[in-house]
Amino acid sequence: DEFQDQGFIVLAVNTTYQDDLGDAITFAQIRKLTFPILLDRDASVANLYDVRSLPTTFFVDPQGIISEVVIGGPMSEALLRIRAEQILEGNP
Repeated sequence: DEFQDQGFIVLAVNTTYQDDLGDAITFAQIRKLTFPILLDRDASVANLYDVRSLPTTFFVDPQGIISEVVIGGPMSEALLRIRAEQILEGNP
């Protein structure tokens, strides 16, 4: 939410095939997530982006170019903030 007014967007893709919509909703509610979550039940999005490990985080610049991929987690809030600032400043 901190960078939303600057155009920074967070999207989540749930690639766990055994989860259903109810599981995803419960997960989001418990963690108070405010960003969209795509339920990738057939792993088509994961395959498109060659995701081999979870979690995998993609940082995409304003031109739509993937500037960094971070495999593994959890990722600290400080690192997320730094990456968001770099992308918004045009220095991904």
